[in-house]
Amino acid sequence: MMAASAEGMIWFWLIVILLIIGRGKILPSERPVVIERTGQYKIDLAPGLNLAQPFIEALAKQIKSNEKNNSNCAEFRFKVRDKNFATGKHPFYLLGVSRKNGLLFFEARHSSPDPAISKLKLFKPDIVDGATVDIDSTIYALAKMWGIELQRED
Repeated sequence: MMAASAEGMIWFWLIVILLIIGRGKILPSERPVVIERTGQYKIDLAPGLNLAQPFIEALAKQIKSNEKNNSNCAEFRFKVRDKNFATGKHPFYLLGVSRKNGLLFFEARHSSPDPAISKLKLFKPDIVDGATVDIDSTIYALAKMWGIELQRED
C-alpha cells in the first residue's frame, strides 16, 4: 500500500513539473496577422511572425510619443535578427516602416529567395516632409533595449 501511494506522488509531482515547464510557450501562427489601431498605426505580420507583435507595438508607441507633427516619412526597411525567432530556415525577418498623415504603417515578412514572398508592400507617401522625427534612430535605440539586431536595407 505504501509503495502505491509513493508511486502516485511521484507521478503527481512529475506531471506538475511538466505543466510548469511546458506552460508559456507561444507557437507562431500560420496565418497572417493584421493589427490596426485606428488613427495610430497598422501592422501587417506574415504567418509565423505574430511573436514580433510586442516589439513592433512598442516601436509604434515610441515613435508616436517622440513625434512632433504628423508629417510623412520615407519608407525604412530593416533586416531584424531576433534570437526569439531565429530558425535555420529564417534567421531574420524583414521589417518596413513608413508614415503618412500621422498614421504609421509596419509590415513584417520572412526573408526568402522568392522576391514575391519577401517583398514589403508598405504604403509609400507621395510627398516626404523634411520635418519628420528621426524614426531611424528611434528604431535602433528600441531594438538595442530589446536585444534585437537591426541592419538597414536600402
